[in-house]
Amino acid sequence: MSKEDLPSETMVSLWSGIFLPVVYKGHHIVAHNSSWTSRMTIWVDGEVVFSQSSWKFICEQDIAVGAQTLSTRFGWAKRGFIFEVFDGGQQVASAHYSTRSLGWKQVVPLIVLGMALGFSVEYFDVF
Repeated sequence: MSKEDLPSETMVSLWSGIFLPVVYKGHHIVAHNSSWTSRMTIWVDGEVVFSQSSWKFICEQDIAVGAQTLSTRFGWAKRGFIFEVFDGGQQVASAHYSTRSLGWKQVVPLIVLGMALGFSVEYFDVF
């Protein structure tokens, strides 16, 4: 993916996954988690600096940004995705995407609909 194709804002898509960009000292850092594979990729100024498959909820790795080595955390945490960048143990940049979970107000109608559909199929001998 070229530097021009990388998003400058958080982007979430069922097809391509989640992109979480941050800017640190003028460097554009983008973390990507694929929707269909376990591949996580991090770009710094359009260059891939980390790409690995992992099934962990949170991946921690060191990346080179200019002449510095920064630590990163990327993955699923507390109902959303996070991407955090640390310099010497201090957080210097972060991005997150919160996901909304289904509550009982969304689940109960689905259960009732499923029960009604199941009863109708059995009672009227549809199959």
